[in-house]
Amino acid sequence: MDDHKNGSWRADRRELLKMVAGGAAGAALLGACGSAGAQNPAPPPPATPDEALAALKAGNQRFFDQKPQVRSTEEIEEIWTSNASGQAPFATVLGCADSRLAPELIFDQFLGSIFVVREAGNIADSPTNLGSLEYSQAVLGSKLVLVLGHTSCGAVRAAFQNATPGGNIQAIVDAIKPGIAGSSTLEEATVANVRAVKERIRAQSPLLRAAEGDGKIKIVGGVYTLTTGTVAFLD
Repeated sequence: MDDHKNGSWRADRRELLKMVAGGAAGAALLGACGSAGAQNPAPPPPATPDEALAALKAGNQRFFDQKPQVRSTEEIEEIWTSNASGQAPFATVLGCADSRLAPELIFDQFLGSIFVVREAGNIADSPTNLGSLEYSQAVLGSKLVLVLGHTSCGAVRAAFQNATPGGNIQAIVDAIKPGIAGSSTLEEATVANVRAVKERIRAQSPLLRAAEGDGKIKIVGGVYTLTTGTVAFLD
């Protein structure tokens, strides 16, 4: 795209944002802080693992309350512009591939705020998966790794019921089974799987283990409840 076309596209986008903010729907979502955005700029991103965890908890509370952050058109424009120059997510979420789990929505975050890695059963069994988690910390500076399980997880259920789906799906079930051994309910298995994945990350990634030991990150777990929209963070 040449500079002229790029400039025109940005100008058109600004006009579209103004139209949205001026409409009835925009008034409810954006208009309320259209002028306040400049007076009350967004807070700086979390600088520590504890701050990163607190930001995710606060975001999930907003999601549960159905009161997402309201952004001014100026703030959105700045985010869109800065995205092209790089990324600096404050947290990483390893979640299940389930289509009902969208970490950006669950934690009320926007473009560039969290680095998301997703695989069925929220497992971290392959070098490429672990490598993605390492990249988020070592290169992008993420302060937190959250292993996010969820209720009614088909992958965990299959492992809990000793199902044999065959194909490459079997590899997912086999990866989950050891970590949930001894669980008496699916709910217990879901929590056990999250804890097992946390420990596997520490065991299989010296880089992340060392970063956690140095206080650069925290590796934590949580379970998202589909029926309520809330995340229960594990000790």
